[in-house]
Amino acid sequence: MAIALKEKNFWTLVLVVIVGIIIGSYFNSLIRALIPGENNVVKTFFTTNVTFGVGDFGDRKGIVVGVDDANAQRPPRTLSPLMLDLSAIKFQLGLQVSFSFMSVAGVFLSLYFFRWYR
Repeated sequence: MAIALKEKNFWTLVLVVIVGIIIGSYFNSLIRALIPGENNVVKTFFTTNVTFGVGDFGDRKGIVVGVDDANAQRPPRTLSPLMLDLSAIKFQLGLQVSFSFMSVAGVFLSLYFFRWYR
């Protein structure tokens, strides 16, 4: 029998959503590897990422907003990273989130199992 959401810990719910996003991203990589072809409509639908974030992420530095497609001709738009320079200490803050259809499906799958968690 399902347990009411009011009786569950909020941080456990946050952890379940993060685990769902990670599971969905692995499903995304699996589909990208298993479905053949580059201009396949099904592959494009399941593996196109909507990316946004702030920070230094290797080839993408700064504020990143856009659609990250495996077949994209142009990279997402970037701006300079968020940097706090206090002379002796420098902080560079960053967070990047990338969602696809499979990551949303992974969140729903993990929330379904979380419903039965005590």
